[in-house]
Amino acid sequence: MHEFTCGHQECGSQFTSSDKDVLMRQVADHLKEAHNVQTATQTLLGYLETMCVKSVPNR
Repeated sequence: MHEFTCGHQECGSQFTSSDKDVLMRQVADHLKEAHNVQTATQTLLGYLETMCVKSVPNR
């Protein structure tokens, strides 16, 4: 299981998925809807994956 926690100080949204690709699509959608990022580039998504995504045991 993979978990994303938004690092924006006023957001704190969280998403989880067993598939990292699905999770990163959710992150891209979140960036567009909540943070007005028109294009979530691979560089940005790679950074967020490194900094904000962690693997968690299945619950």
